[in-house]
Amino acid sequence: MDLMRTRADESTPGDHRSPREQAVAAFTALVLPVRVSIPSIVSLVEQSRKTHISIASSSLLNGTEICGLWLSRETDDLIFHVETDSEHHRQQIVCHELAHMILRHDEVASPTLHGMLGTDGAGIAFGRSDFRDEFELAAEALADLLTSAIRTSTKEPAGFEGVFG
Repeated sequence: MDLMRTRADESTPGDHRSPREQAVAAFTALVLPVRVSIPSIVSLVEQSRKTHISIASSSLLNGTEICGLWLSRETDDLIFHVETDSEHHRQQIVCHELAHMILRHDEVASPTLHGMLGTDGAGIAFGRSDFRDEFELAAEALADLLTSAIRTSTKEPAGFEGVFG
């Protein structure tokens, strides 16, 4: 069973919906589990894209304008994020890169860092740094929805978190 209902609601070339509308449509098309987590979203995207996704922090991104990087290769996808002590910041960065995959931006957008990779066929890359274009805005809006789903699906019954932290 395909865990993503349809790609018809996702962004496509010539899509005249706002980035927020594209994000909401893509989020609505997802078949998320009851308990949403980064691993469950990764699994869903892996199954949909028929590829393996690896996620790692990279000290090389620290101090740069880029806080997240998605490298789409022929055999797998790699997500790199800045080193951070904040779990919420890490989730937002990773969900932003996963959102690019869900929105299939590798099929419809020009990669932001393609020139940095050379011409050896290593793949194409998208970096999370500039939120002025529609692809970045749509990915960030979808990342907001995904991280919200993570937070709301893992909350314990009212009062429990306050007592046990």
